[in-house]
Amino acid sequence: MISLRHAISCLLLAAATPASARYRVRLRTPLGIAFEEVEPGKACGVVVADLVDGGNAEHDGRIWVGDRLLSTSAVVLGGDSALLTVGGGRQFTNWKRELIPATAMGFEEIMAAIGSNSGRFGYVDCLLELARTDSSGAKKKNSPAVWQTLHYSIMTNELSAMRVEHTLTTS
Repeated sequence: MISLRHAISCLLLAAATPASARYRVRLRTPLGIAFEEVEPGKACGVVVADLVDGGNAEHDGRIWVGDRLLSTSAVVLGGDSALLTVGGGRQFTNWKRELIPATAMGFEEIMAAIGSNSGRFGYVDCLLELARTDSSGAKKKNSPAVWQTLHYSIMTNELSAMRVEHTLTTS
C-alpha cells in the first residue's frame, strides 16, 4: 500500500506536465514498447525504456524513449455483482473499456491494465496517453549513457493466461 504523501507527489509530478507535451496514441497490440518504473519499487508510474525494432510503436513514430505513460485504456469487468459464482471465481457477462490514470500505479498493475486490451474482449488495440519528459528523445540504439536497462514485455494471448516477463539486458 502506498502512502498518501507518495500518491500526492506522483500526481503532482503528472499534473506539472504541460498540456502541450501530452499526446494520445492508439496502437495495435502487441505495442512494441518496453517500459520501466519511474522510481524502482514505488507505485509512481512508468516511462518508455525502449521501442522494439519493427514494432507497432516504432512504426507509428510518435512515441519516444523517455516519454512518461500518463494513462492507458483498460477493460473493466462489469458491476458489483457477478452473473454467477463457480468455485472461487466470479463470471461476468459485461465489461467496458476506460482510460485509467497510470501515474500513481505500480508496474504490475499498469501491465495488467495494458494486457486487458485483448482479443478476448474484442479489442486489438490500446489507447495510451503519454507526455514528453526532459529525457525524451528519438530511439537511440546502444547509447553509451545507458549501461543497463530493465526491459519488460507483456504476453497477452488471454487475460486469464496473462503473465508478465521481466528480462534484464545490458547495452
